[in-house]
Amino acid sequence: MMLAATAVGVVGSPIIITAAFASDAVKGRRRFPTVRVALFAIQYTINDSIEILLAPVLWLRAGFGARLGQPSSIRRHERLQAWSIGVLARRAERLLGVRLDLEQCAANALTPGPVIVLSRHVNIVDASLPTLIYQRLGYRTRGVIMAELLADPGFDLIYRHTGSVFIPRGDAPEALALMRQLHDGIDASTAVVIFPEGRLFRPELLTRFLARLDATNPERGRRLAGLRHVLPPRPGGVLALLDTIPHADVVTIAHSGLDRYESFSAFARAAPLADPIKVTAWRTRAADIPTDPSDRIVWLDEQWLRVDQWVHDQ
Repeated sequence: MMLAATAVGVVGSPIIITAAFASDAVKGRRRFPTVRVALFAIQYTINDSIEILLAPVLWLRAGFGARLGQPSSIRRHERLQAWSIGVLARRAERLLGVRLDLEQCAANALTPGPVIVLSRHVNIVDASLPTLIYQRLGYRTRGVIMAELLADPGFDLIYRHTGSVFIPRGDAPEALALMRQLHDGIDASTAVVIFPEGRLFRPELLTRFLARLDATNPERGRRLAGLRHVLPPRPGGVLALLDTIPHADVVTIAHSGLDRYESFSAFARAAPLADPIKVTAWRTRAADIPTDPSDRIVWLDEQWLRVDQWVHDQ
């Protein structure tokens, strides 16, 4: 399906772009967002198709798949992943206006590795933000990613073999077991990324989750009652990573600028973005993170309250 979509997109691009141009012109959109999004979507399918076509080559080089978990095979998959993300990032900047404004204090907090990265999640666009930031620093990233994304051929054939884990949404024991496998191959140039909220921020979800916390854990409910821009963090995955990679510092990333776009279609209509995405980060040394699970949850909540306040200040 992806190969067919790519063929249709490339061969039919003159018709697609002409139709997108006409739609923008009729609606008076002088910056032609539909044209920009169409071009980006075609690039995305091209990237995915290249990954599909190269995956068998990487599989053969890994001894007919027998050595896919070996460092040399992981590095080959990582190079292809890095190329794809780099291309899409450049297209996103030129076509969609996606630019990052990273605070200097944040840049100083990102390194050295290894690090566990906790990132805010408000829009599908920010899913690649931590990986892009660390890739530009020469780091490899491993993600804790929802298994639904394996429906995308690139994730299934390439990203699944870079050391990332794809966790099922409704099976917490299996998810935690998978995350405990992440300790293999972690070195000074590795960042392990997780989105503690577990899903995209929505105001109605915040109301529902805070009410649920009040009913099940009144102490956490009171502590997090003031949240306005982030969902309460889910501690299970973060605690599993802290146990799995105990020597890693934690970097917390907050960003602002995507909050107004509750869907990709809303984001697409605004392209190109007029303002950059503001990004900040701070670091917690491994030695300063509590060892008791209950104290770690308090610490995690404090990080998320700080994220919420920074976003509010923006």
